[in-house]
Amino acid sequence: MSNHLKTRAQAADSRAPLVLVLGLAAVIALGIAMLPFAVKAAGSDSGSSGSSGGSGYTVAVASKEMRKATVMIKKEDYTGALTFLEAEIAKNPDNADAWNLTGYASRKMGDYAASEVAYDKALAIDPKHKGALEYKGELYLTLGNLEGAEDMFARLTKVCFLSCKEKKQLAAAIRTYKKAN
Repeated sequence: MSNHLKTRAQAADSRAPLVLVLGLAAVIALGIAMLPFAVKAAGSDSGSSGSSGGSGYTVAVASKEMRKATVMIKKEDYTGALTFLEAEIAKNPDNADAWNLTGYASRKMGDYAASEVAYDKALAIDPKHKGALEYKGELYLTLGNLEGAEDMFARLTKVCFLSCKEKKQLAAAIRTYKKAN
């Protein structure tokens, strides 16, 4: 083999680790870029797509009624939101997101009994529903039930692997409650 060919072969061998590292970095970057789409396809928790509408919770599959309800919630028109949520629940009674937002809107209107019933239905459909766990904890704080809120926080801790916004928000609400009481 000529010296020229040996030099080229050695240069190619020295670049192989770099090419391998760059290829691995590209695969990792693609995986990270695709993560939101994988979460979106995973289902009805707060990592899914949709609009939070100011409620602090994102809706998974946004039907026309759900989109309208979230717009109404963003505008703090809870009565209007409930109209669309009732229509959604009539069409899809197993929509945990609709029940969760029904609980949220009812709680914001001061109808705590209806709120609790709606959260309970959301959690019966999806016991790991992060939004319903957070909001039911907030409802408990509104009702002066710190133990109930802490139970919801414990359930969120089991559902959120590292941390999630629902867990952080309920923890903040519990801290605020404890300082005030």
